[in-house]
Amino acid sequence: MSLKDAKKSSDWPEWEKAVQIELTQLQQMGTWRLVEKLPDTIPLVNKWTFIRKRNKAGEIVKHKARLVVKGCAQRPGYDYVETFSPVVRMETI
Repeated sequence: MSLKDAKKSSDWPEWEKAVQIELTQLQQMGTWRLVEKLPDTIPLVNKWTFIRKRNKAGEIVKHKARLVVKGCAQRPGYDYVETFSPVVRMETI
C-alpha cells in the first residue's frame, strides 16, 4: 500500500498515527535529520510501506508504517564514506 492509498483509506487516522510513531523513533535514534537540499545534490528515493499486523484470529492488532530508502542508489564517497559489516571473521578475533 502506498502513502496515497493509505490517505484514501478509512483507516487513515491509524496510518497517520503509525507514520508519526515511525518518524519519532527515527528522530530519537538519530537515524536522520531534515536538511535543505543543496543545489547539486541528488536526493535518495524513499517511500512509505504500510502493513496491518494481525493476531492468530486474524484481527488487526496494529497498523505499522515504515519509511524506507533505496539504499542501492547511494554513491561511495558522496552519500557515505564508511561501510560496516555485521560478519566477523575468525582471524579478527
